[in-house]
Amino acid sequence: MENLKTESIKIRVNEGTEEYVAEEKDHGDLVVYDISREGHYLLTMARDGSILFMNFDADEKDKEIFKLSHLNTFIEKIKTLS
Repeated sequence: MENLKTESIKIRVNEGTEEYVAEEKDHGDLVVYDISREGHYLLTMARDGSILFMNFDADEKDKEIFKLSHLNTFIEKIKTLS
């Protein structure tokens, strides 16, 4: 596995704006994006926006990102990274 790049992604939530980190990783046959907030891993997405893994053990506040409207923001950002 090779770490390619790290990007900051800001998402608007009810309380304002939250900053997330998307780490692009090359696993040889697949490039994925690990999404985290404040060092807490939340989910892994493929380049096409499909969700490969979600951390359902995350804090309730972190789970807000699993809403479709927020996931779409990540998908759009990932498409610009590719």
